[in-house]
Amino acid sequence: MQPSQSCTIRLILLKDAGSAAARQSVLEVFHRLGTTGEGIERFGVAALDVPPQADLLKIRELLEQGETKEWWHGEEGCVTAAWEATARP
Repeated sequence: MQPSQSCTIRLILLKDAGSAAARQSVLEVFHRLGTTGEGIERFGVAALDVPPQADLLKIRELLEQGETKEWWHGEEGCVTAAWEATARP
């Protein structure tokens, strides 16, 4: 089996207690940058699949902005070299 080269990002939504509207809004914003994903109602989480052709730099910038503004807390899983290359030193 060959790896997909996609990253997985989980966002624990803090804004609006992870409501359905908050989850949908987050998914739509990230979808415009090339991700797919789903909201998980039970946990107030949005799970994003970030393929290598997505706008990785803009996604990382938005993730950092959301963390700073306390909209969510993000967790990275299955990160790739391309994703790691967008990190600030």
